[in-house]
Amino acid sequence: MPLNEEIVRYISLVRKDGGEPVLGITFREMNVDPDLVASFVLAIVIFENQQLRTFIKEGYVVVIEEGNHVVGLLIIDKVEDDEPYREALKGIIADFETKYELQLTLWRGDIRPFREFGIDILGVFPYRRFDWQLVPNLTKKSDAMPDYQEKIPWSVGEANKKIQAVVGFINGKRTIKEIVESSGYSEAELTAIFSMLDQYKWITLSRRATKDTVLVKLTNTPKRLIGVYGDQLDGFVEMCDGVRTLEQVCELVPFDLEVLMTIAKNLIDAGVLGYSEQSSEGGGSTG
Repeated sequence: MPLNEEIVRYISLVRKDGGEPVLGITFREMNVDPDLVASFVLAIVIFENQQLRTFIKEGYVVVIEEGNHVVGLLIIDKVEDDEPYREALKGIIADFETKYELQLTLWRGDIRPFREFGIDILGVFPYRRFDWQLVPNLTKKSDAMPDYQEKIPWSVGEANKKIQAVVGFINGKRTIKEIVESSGYSEAELTAIFSMLDQYKWITLSRRATKDTVLVKLTNTPKRLIGVYGDQLDGFVEMCDGVRTLEQVCELVPFDLEVLMTIAKNLIDAGVLGYSEQSSEGGGSTG
């Protein structure tokens, strides 16, 4: 059975000897405090030394697995079979303990080195999965939009180097798939990185316009774009009726197809045009 990341709510890795949380990620909102649920379960597992593998609270399932050094808790919505999620959690714990064997054995109380493991967890349970034909665009940090480009808590150490390398490939033209093929990183790493970039508002995502793309007008054309492309831009926008392809529109306007696709992308990014449901090429997110 494949994993459904949309039901994953929270994951926490906690040191067995002292009960200190070493890493936790909240994926989606819950109607109970996940930290309180985790604390309650850990008290039973660690301090009362009970063998507890599953705990149900407020409609959520807490999947529990123990490693040599840490206890892993995974909170998910109720499912008929939690075994695939348990196996994924076991893999995360095994990788974590292998990577940080020395720090866990010679415990010094500093949990900061563990933050970069967020990229490994998000490679298994990303915030979202995307159609790899989407084109990422970097958002511009602005005082008027303080929530844009929030700090990514997992962007430290080696994870930060990988994130910055991927950001360097983003130019508003390459698809995610093209970046994956050029970067040399694994599919899991790229899944995690784009999941983070989206979650913390570092990117927006759009589809690449092709000759077969069908667009529809969403709003009036801004004057600044008319100033760039001329009055004929309004005529082009009006011809995007949700039926004609860009190739068909191209026959009716004074732009060649390559120029028209560039203009279309700018109008999509500006919110003037949107993709019609009739468009056949991939887009949107999955998972």
